[in-house]
Amino acid sequence: MPRSVLDELAAGRGGADAMARLQAAQHSKVLLLVRALRLLLHDTHPHRTAVEAAYRVLADVPPQESRAALGHPPVAAWAFGTVSLLSSGAAPAAYPGLLAAVAVTAAVRSGVDADLEVPLAPGAAGQLDLPGLGTVALPVPTTHARVRTAGGHATAFAAGEQIDITDGGSTDRRWLPLSRLDVTHGGLPLSLLLDTRTWRHVPGLRGDQRFGAPPTGLWRSRLDGAWRILVAHHRPVAEEISTSLHALVPIRAPGHRARSGTFHHAFGSVAMSLPPDDRSAAMALAHEIQHAKLAALTDMFAIWEPGPTELFYAPWRTDPRPAAGLLHGTYAHLGVAGFWRRQARVTAPGPERHRAEVEFARWTRAAADTARVLIAQRRLTPVGRHLVEGMAGTLGRWLAEPVTAQAAAEAHRLLTAHRARWDRGRAANG
Repeated sequence: MPRSVLDELAAGRGGADAMARLQAAQHSKVLLLVRALRLLLHDTHPHRTAVEAAYRVLADVPPQESRAALGHPPVAAWAFGTVSLLSSGAAPAAYPGLLAAVAVTAAVRSGVDADLEVPLAPGAAGQLDLPGLGTVALPVPTTHARVRTAGGHATAFAAGEQIDITDGGSTDRRWLPLSRLDVTHGGLPLSLLLDTRTWRHVPGLRGDQRFGAPPTGLWRSRLDGAWRILVAHHRPVAEEISTSLHALVPIRAPGHRARSGTFHHAFGSVAMSLPPDDRSAAMALAHEIQHAKLAALTDMFAIWEPGPTELFYAPWRTDPRPAAGLLHGTYAHLGVAGFWRRQARVTAPGPERHRAEVEFARWTRAAADTARVLIAQRRLTPVGRHLVEGMAGTLGRWLAEPVTAQAAAEAHRLLTAHRARWDRGRAANG
């Protein structure tokens, strides 16, 4: 990666070149994982034949469709988790047969003819998940289904029944296609696929009850409002999101607080509970794209040398964080501070401007303080040090930007109160 691109990422920016390089690296990672999966699968494994056939289909479809099918975020996370299980000798807990379902998706989207046996996941209760397309509700529980594709259409055969599948929908009620949230403002589109079904095949997430119901009209309205804010006032961030974010996972909120997150090995996805308002939704997206960029960057480069685990205070958490976690939080809050910096500039004087300035001052100081802690760590690699020093430089310049005395005082009060609560908690826990 050219130094200029790393400089952009260190400053919290992505840009088209940086995002394209990060995405290309993620595609290469998934391809390597799939090859490893194939090599690790023993000849006696019941999914071996289906995986081999799927591998051949994925090699035959146009590269663009193969990359899209394998790069679907939950598929990437499944590939990583499955290879981890197979390499650790835990093959019975793995579901390598999902690769056949991925191959069906690629064949449908490319119009390639294929005839594939797709093993169903244990406990799938007669559901055939086609990642990125939808789910076939089979008439009776079974261990596998046969799927034939031709001209962009597919038919699933199981238990003497056949079910028609199309990428754009089907009149057969047993075919449950996935839906999308699509919005466009200022000529910039955002298209998020809603796929909570494939995630149930990701090792470590099986049985997870945190996923929420599919988004309602309120969800769609919230995303539309958030996108309007991002495109109008945070265009560079919106361009990063438009380029790299492809999947939304609705999750349940803990109590009355909104919640969002990313998955390290699922570049291009974001998990979110329903944000309370449009601006909160916009800020959450600006926050999470930072985590996605850093996760992809740390796949490309070693940031830390091996060493003992040490825990640190983080001004945005109630628990102490290891150095890698502190770096992720600092990079994400560099994005949060940048969001409020831009928001303050476009907000008319009044309570909303005051809040934006408070949030800008608070998170700039918080991230700057933790960046200084990170710089002092000897385990940073040269790339890691360049990244952290770039972040610190940006935050240092922002610290010099004026805010009202009232906003500065409120930001200081919030930071001081958080640290006091954290110190009391540590003392209480010994």
